[in-house]
Amino acid sequence: MSPTKPGAARTELFGEFQYPTAPLNRSGGSQGNLLAEVEREQDKHHLELTKEAFEDYRAGRMPAGPGARELIKAFEHIDAHLKDHEPGTAAVLETERRLENLLRQQSKHLHLQTANYCWFRDPHKALCLKLAGTPDATEPLGGMCDSARCPQATHHPCHLPVWQSQVGTGKVFLANPRFPKGEKKRLEPEVERAQRVVDEIMTAASTADGGE
Repeated sequence: MSPTKPGAARTELFGEFQYPTAPLNRSGGSQGNLLAEVEREQDKHHLELTKEAFEDYRAGRMPAGPGARELIKAFEHIDAHLKDHEPGTAAVLETERRLENLLRQQSKHLHLQTANYCWFRDPHKALCLKLAGTPDATEPLGGMCDSARCPQATHHPCHLPVWQSQVGTGKVFLANPRFPKGEKKRLEPEVERAQRVVDEIMTAASTADGGE
């Protein structure tokens, strides 16, 4: 098929994904209670995702993406801290509580995107804030996220279907002889970049499974 607005098609294909925004805070009443409940559930969800990422790290399934090295360092620090405070077999629960507290500190920096995790530890490193000219902002700008370039972004196996979908849909447009040549020229590097992300995620996963 031939899209009527090629530029819009590219935006739809490679648009950024943003974590749903919580309701606006209003003092008191049911709205305030709802906001507090939403925040508690969000914090709980972020902690669970951080635990999953940590368990993957321990199993040898490393994260991919520009921020992978920093995340691995953070997990190494947590592991080292636990070894320095090994309580013995009689206090396994204490170890689990200490681990959860350490992971909770890490999860406080997590912002979710459909195609990546954003570990917003240092606003001055956030690519989205640099692009927007707001380096002192306290929250990332999900709509300007470029996780293939941001040093605080990581890709995990759960993000693989999104990137594979981008590659597949992009190739459909590129194979369409009615798709404008100018748009093809702009779309090709984006498809190639998405394919690199797919390859990186799969390579990180295959290493844990004994792959090369």
